[in-house]
Amino acid sequence: MNSSAFCSLLLTLCLILISHSPLQANAKGRRLIGKVCKEALEDRAMCMTILRSDPRILHSKNYVQLSNMVLQLALNKGIEGQNFLKQLALTNISPAISQCANFDYDGVVESFKSALGELKDDPQTANYDAKVAGDGPDTCERGLAAAHIVNPAISALNREILLLSKIAFLATNKL
Repeated sequence: MNSSAFCSLLLTLCLILISHSPLQANAKGRRLIGKVCKEALEDRAMCMTILRSDPRILHSKNYVQLSNMVLQLALNKGIEGQNFLKQLALTNISPAISQCANFDYDGVVESFKSALGELKDDPQTANYDAKVAGDGPDTCERGLAAAHIVNPAISALNREILLLSKIAFLATNKL
């Protein structure tokens, strides 16, 4: 094999490797994240922080994959939040906290699960369910305010789940 044929072969192999590299996948995922987070308006920076912190989301190649990963993240955070609230309800006997843990966050978890289940066959319903998931933390926060309960940890959780609902809605809205 002469040197020019070898160089051509080497160049071709390099181009193939570059086109299939993780950096290329990351670039696509970052563009998708950027487009979704741009629509989050005042929550744009936090949206970018949340989505870029998950390597699986960074590797999304299209909006279906991005939506799936966002919904999985949201579901996991919703379950973690519900577990936190249930533990808190055991030590802090309050009807408002119990309502958050056992009703409001049931809705969060079920809505995110439903959105994931509908994503492939009915993206419109998945989009609706992603949006409805935000009702739980909103209702929880109003219930705490009505009971004059100030708990920064619960409020932070509610803000995070509301934002994840918004991001999931924006991502599934692209389908």
